[in-house]
Amino acid sequence: MSILEEVLKEFEKIAAIPRPSHREGRVADYLADRLTELGMKVEVDEVGNVIANEAAVLDEGEPLFVLQAHMDMVCVSDGSVEYNPLTDGIKLTREGEYLKAVGTSLGADDGMGIAIILYLLQQHEFDAKVRVIFTVDEESGMSGARGLNEKYLQDAAYVINVDSENMDEVVIGCAGSMRIRLQRKVKWAAPTMKRSWKIKISGLKGGHSGEAIGITHANAIKAAAEVLKKINCEIACMEGGRAMNVIPSEVEAVVVTNKNDVDKECKAIERRIRADYEEPEALIEAEEIELPEKVMSMKDVKSLCKLIEKLKDGVYDKETSANIGTLKTTEGGVEIEYMPRFHSESGRQIMEKIALEASQAGGFNIDFGEASPAWKSEKDHLLKCALEVARKQGRELEVKVIHGGLECSHIMEKNPKLEIISLGTTNLDIHSPKERLLLSSVEPTVTLILGILRGMTA
Repeated sequence: MSILEEVLKEFEKIAAIPRPSHREGRVADYLADRLTELGMKVEVDEVGNVIANEAAVLDEGEPLFVLQAHMDMVCVSDGSVEYNPLTDGIKLTREGEYLKAVGTSLGADDGMGIAIILYLLQQHEFDAKVRVIFTVDEESGMSGARGLNEKYLQDAAYVINVDSENMDEVVIGCAGSMRIRLQRKVKWAAPTMKRSWKIKISGLKGGHSGEAIGITHANAIKAAAEVLKKINCEIACMEGGRAMNVIPSEVEAVVVTNKNDVDKECKAIERRIRADYEEPEALIEAEEIELPEKVMSMKDVKSLCKLIEKLKDGVYDKETSANIGTLKTTEGGVEIEYMPRFHSESGRQIMEKIALEASQAGGFNIDFGEASPAWKSEKDHLLKCALEVARKQGRELEVKVIHGGLECSHIMEKNPKLEIISLGTTNLDIHSPKERLLLSSVEPTVTLILGILRGMTA
């Protein structure tokens, strides 16, 4: 059986197990059993990470390699299939050169990283001393990497994180990020205006808020605020966005206004978005419906629009960006999730100040969650080996510092002496139902890591 088919065989078993963030128990149990089958000594730590070591004791003088990937995935559906991420696995399909999922995200981020590591453990052509670390909750907070006991890293020399998205790149750094929540209590009352409309924004590309933030993808929440301001309305309900680290592609709202030409105003904003962004399928639709029983006060609506206007979204400068990821209204009020990214401490401070000033302007409470640090590798022994192995395979790897986040930043914090690189298969449109794996990228990624393990211990 080919390398591709062997790796896909491992991935199919992982894809069949539901594994959204904070619900990794079943896949952790499966991986603990699978690693035991492969002759590894396995333990699960207090936060749910799976750690495995070779059962046999190798030469103490050999450097220890850590192969690392995360167990959770972003679970989203395009609505074409019934899908409960807590109970349903992923249905896979091959279409030409790609592996896709039927109606949902694929989970190659980072199921392929796990599958590749499981395949590598079955190869005996290298003498490297290996530890495997599969972490929880990379997608929603990195609590697995953050909570990993540093004892699992203190005796290591090298870490290969198998969570990058391009087979032709080797990543040596990533942005840091903050997870910010903004909340405001609102007053609900009977509508004072006469006509109610359901407004739906859809068809936007969305995408990962690190990797796609500079590709002129529109933010549906920003677009919705523009509509709200234009039609001078009260809000009955509003919801949009899938996750803090995903550019929102859809928003739905029920509003009440005295305007008669809401659809006309929506279409004008739709045309502007199509013209100003790479969004040829953008849709802003308005349908008149019955009046709701209660709405927010106009003061609350204006405060919400002011907050969204003041929050920076997209690229801020060459080192910083931000994403307004989710918005929802509840009986208690309005909540927004916001994620800035940065490559320096000064960038973190700038974005923190912007969020604070926006919250004050809109009268919102702000909660700064734990920040993930930026990471930049300063050592190049492992990097040079990766580049040399790739050249022998007839490939040139681009060395990159990415604007997305990787668990490498928390791993490096726990042991600054480590040499770390990140590699991976080519995965497109991650965190979306269009996610797909380039099948031809699997074997080169596997043979690259195998070559590194051989080359660094020769």
